[in-house]
Amino acid sequence: IDVLVTPVGNDLGRVANDIERALATVALPKDVTLELKGEVANMRSALSNFALALPLAVLLIYLVMVGLFRSFIDPLIILVAVPLGWIGTVLMLHFTNTSVNVESMIGTLMMMGIVVSNSILLVDFANRMVDAGASAERAVLEAGKRRIRPILMTALATILGLLPLALGFGEGNETMVPLARAVVGGLAVSTMMTLLVVPVMHGMVLSRRVHALVNNVPPPSPEEI
Repeated sequence: IDVLVTPVGNDLGRVANDIERALATVALPKDVTLELKGEVANMRSALSNFALALPLAVLLIYLVMVGLFRSFIDPLIILVAVPLGWIGTVLMLHFTNTSVNVESMIGTLMMMGIVVSNSILLVDFANRMVDAGASAERAVLEAGKRRIRPILMTALATILGLLPLALGFGEGNETMVPLARAVVGGLAVSTMMTLLVVPVMHGMVLSRRVHALVNNVPPPSPEEI
C-alpha cells in the first residue's frame, strides 16, 4: 500500500521525522514493513553524499594550496577559518529555525570558498612581506591593515546580495532560503574571526620561521669581515 503525503507549512525533513515517530508506536503484524520513499529517500541520499563531499572539499582545497604555497603549514592556517564559518552557519540555521537540507549544504560549500579566499589574502600578503625582510609582527599587522578592505567588501557584497533571499522575500524563493541563510550566517561570523584568529596563528608560525632562518644563517668568513 502506498500512502502519498504532501507536506504543507513545514519542511520535508521534519514531516518525515514526525511520521517516523508516529509509526514507531504502531505494532506491525508479522512480515509487514514500513518504508519512506519518494522525496524523503532522495533527500537523505543527498545528505549522505554531502557528508562525504564536505570533508573531500576541504581535502582538495588543502592539496591545491600546498602546491601553491609550497608549504604544509600555511594551508592549515588558512583552513582554520572554515570551522569558524561552520559555527556561523549552524547558529544561523538554529536561530532561524531552518532545517539542514540540500540547499543549506550547498550554501555551506559556497561559504567555504569565500572564507578560504579571504584567508588567502591575509596569509599571502604577510608571507610576501616576510620574504621582503619585514618582521613577523609587522608583516601580520600590515597584512591586516592592507587586506581588511577587500575582505570586508567581498563579505558585505555577498551578505547584502543574499539578504533579501535569506529573509524570504518574493514568491517561489522558499526553496533557496536555507542556502542564503547558510552563506549569510557563515560569512558574518567567519569574516570577523578570520581577521582575528588567522593573523594571530599566522604570526606565531611566521615568528618561528623567521627565528629559524636567522639561526641557520652561517657566520661571515674572515674574508667577508
